[in-house]
Amino acid sequence: VGGGSTELTLFKEGKTIFSRSFNIGTIRMLNNQVEKSYWSEFKNWIATNTAPHQPMIAIGSGGNINKIQRLAKRAYKPITYTKLQEIYDEIMSMSVKDRIEIMGLKPDRADVIAPAAKIFLTVMKQSSINYIVVPEIGLS
Repeated sequence: VGGGSTELTLFKEGKTIFSRSFNIGTIRMLNNQVEKSYWSEFKNWIATNTAPHQPMIAIGSGGNINKIQRLAKRAYKPITYTKLQEIYDEIMSMSVKDRIEIMGLKPDRADVIAPAAKIFLTVMKQSSINYIVVPEIGLS
């Protein structure tokens, strides 16, 4: 989940089954640049393409999900859909200023974390995924 797009890849037995990029990102969402029809296409595409591959787990990468994992206090453990929803609700109940002061978010993360959490929740819901694993590897 990035500022301009979200990348989804399904792996099965070490091989890529499908991969697609969607122009749904945190900055686009903050700027109201994601049309409802495109959001619906995103949800439908996920549900249709993941249904044959159940059960599944999610693997999240990037700064937003790493920060969400820290907020969940789930280091090295999966984050459940329910826990992610709780964190999203808490984030949404606060102003950006409060997210910085109370949650300890950096200013460049405090605004984008809410749409990022919404994207992760949507992917999990549409693909019937109960938890997301956040490996502590990569750029972070």
